[in-house]
Amino acid sequence: MQALTNWDSYWVLMSLQVKLQCQKGIPASLRAKCWPLLCGASERMRQNENLYESLDSQPGLQSWVDIIERDLDRQFPFHEMFLSKDGHGQRGLFRVLKAYTQFQPEEGYCQAQGPVAAVLLMNMPAEEAFWCLVQISEQYLPGYYSPLLVILFDAAILSWVLKKTCPAAHKHLQQHGVEPLMFATDWLMCLFTRHLPFNTLLRVWDLFFCYGVSIRCCVLLQVAVVLVRRVLGRAEQRKQCPGQMETLESLRGVREHVQEEEETFIAEVTLKRVSTPCLFIPLTDDAGERQEQQPDASKRFGLFRKLKGEQPKKAKPKKKPKMQVPKILIQDFSDVMPADEPAVQEDAEEKLSSRERRRRRREQERKEKEEEKLRKKKEKEQERERRKPQTRGKSFQGPKEKVTDDPAKTVSQITRNSVSYAESYF
Repeated sequence: MQALTNWDSYWVLMSLQVKLQCQKGIPASLRAKCWPLLCGASERMRQNENLYESLDSQPGLQSWVDIIERDLDRQFPFHEMFLSKDGHGQRGLFRVLKAYTQFQPEEGYCQAQGPVAAVLLMNMPAEEAFWCLVQISEQYLPGYYSPLLVILFDAAILSWVLKKTCPAAHKHLQQHGVEPLMFATDWLMCLFTRHLPFNTLLRVWDLFFCYGVSIRCCVLLQVAVVLVRRVLGRAEQRKQCPGQMETLESLRGVREHVQEEEETFIAEVTLKRVSTPCLFIPLTDDAGERQEQQPDASKRFGLFRKLKGEQPKKAKPKKKPKMQVPKILIQDFSDVMPADEPAVQEDAEEKLSSRERRRRRREQERKEKEEEKLRKKKEKEQERERRKPQTRGKSFQGPKEKVTDDPAKTVSQITRNSVSYAESYF
């Protein structure tokens, strides 16, 4: 409770402890306070005081009102809070969704926002639920509920992640023509509200609110990877899905693979490393990550001095550590980067050590010497062929004539042969 009352300073000093607690699970009695603080809804509510009441009091656009009222019965129809059409659950859900259409008139209402707002209302009052929905739509999943259809891009990223982390399942999906867009759209847009047991869903949302802004939807991608692995991870499971329809049915009925395994499922999600073409986000808490996530000591002492009214000491400039690029990113960008681009070659050359540059230089000189030797040898052979004298022999003699018994013909024949030989010689 002390952390909730002094949230800003506590988050700066104890962000690692907050993340560890979110991985273990936020107590149910504190979610109504923690979720708005984690996502920034409390700050938005303070900055826009009484805005929700003014939006709620105004009549909404009739086209959106009709669609919202038509969808109210579909949100958790078996939950006691939403059983009655005139109950406080459905009325509160209508007010939150109508206020959002007035807050974002160009975006309007999306059906996937219904179950998200319903889960928020189960844990907090209507005004906090409204501002949490605003933060989810604007900060956590921007463009998901607008006509831009950013979900298409994230579905493509999920396909890339599955190829790297679950190659057997990805191959099965490709063989049967099952694209992630066919089953993951509902997962991501509804934040798994329709596909996970309720207690497991709340634990996933604890992680989502804690990590979502900094790494966008990678928490959701990690959950999706674990679900696909549980459905299609083993060979016997893939044999039970011989076609496209069977595979889609198994993925849509994923709730059966998560029953009564809350702690095990969350452990798989937090231990799973998901890297996208532009991100590498671990959720585990090993020694290396603990050192990276822990706040700088100078910042902590500087904050204490500021609270006491003293001037914080200036920290000494530190050398910027070299960024360690994961191996998976190096492999995936190697075939994309143009090899003949001068700027890329210069950057790669600068990163080489002096020993490597000397070795390359010697190799280049050796190749040039060998080429020079081959060129000189070829020139000598051509010169030798040019100076080679012409051979004398049968090729310069005229065609032989048949010798007869007549002496006159024999003499004339010898004479002609001699003349032709002399002419060819001189």
